[in-house]
Amino acid sequence: MSKRKTIKSMTAYGRASLDHAVGHFTVEVQSLNRRYLECSIILPRELRRFESDIKKWVSSVVSRGQVSVKVHAEFLNSTPVDAKPNLPLARQLKAAWDEIAKELHLPKDSFSLGMLAGVEDIIIYDSNLQDEETFRNILHNVVNMALARLIDMKEVEGEAMEQEISQRLTIISDSLKKIAVKAPMATKKFRKKLVERLEEILGGSVENEEKILREVGIYAEKIDIVEEIVRLESHINQFKDLLENPIGTVGKTFEFFLQEMNRETNTIGSKSAELEVSQLVVEIKSELERIREQVQNIE
Repeated sequence: MSKRKTIKSMTAYGRASLDHAVGHFTVEVQSLNRRYLECSIILPRELRRFESDIKKWVSSVVSRGQVSVKVHAEFLNSTPVDAKPNLPLARQLKAAWDEIAKELHLPKDSFSLGMLAGVEDIIIYDSNLQDEETFRNILHNVVNMALARLIDMKEVEGEAMEQEISQRLTIISDSLKKIAVKAPMATKKFRKKLVERLEEILGGSVENEEKILREVGIYAEKIDIVEEIVRLESHINQFKDLLENPIGTVGKTFEFFLQEMNRETNTIGSKSAELEVSQLVVEIKSELERIREQVQNIE
């Protein structure tokens, strides 16, 4: 039975180690929330040529977030680079120091290897093509192991986020149902108040009744929130469907739904003069804000 797809958290950690005849390798992968995918790779000097490979391996399984990969290696017999002395540079440096010693009347043996230790490019690092594929395979294996553990943690965190968001969507749906019940009552209350007020001023007549109906009709159109309720309910259902069956990168889609849900909620609040509806709108906006905080960490 295949595992049900779930949303993934952008915050996670994975670690893996691998022993090989050429050495011991450890990889740590950490991810944080970011709008787009950003990769930071830290490698020993001997393995730096594989940075682009590691970025490809990361991007094949992670689509969003700031991902940091640290590789530690303890080599035994060989490395994927050959270290060679830059003898022409060393000879020139020795000749220069000998000339300085002669000019300053220093001992002839004043030059030492220590003087070359901090000289840039005194050691030339060249590719060892014979071992390159071996090290690439090793890195591929251990990086993928660490990424697999990272994904596992992403999914575990994602399941917890899914449950919390689902509960909050249920609260929003319940509040919206209450609003749908309260909305028609606002027109009735307004009509009753208007009738009482106009009859008090003008007295009852057919003409006045027509005026009342016109005023009620205009007001009813202004405070009609049926369309907003329907659209908000549709957004909630679409959100739930995507939450239960995520496909690819869903974080940005959730952000879009939240934006639209906030828009409809604000419109409902501005149209309705009912105190209870206003209170329910505040509750909905509060739940939407809590969902938004969660969504910001969804891949």
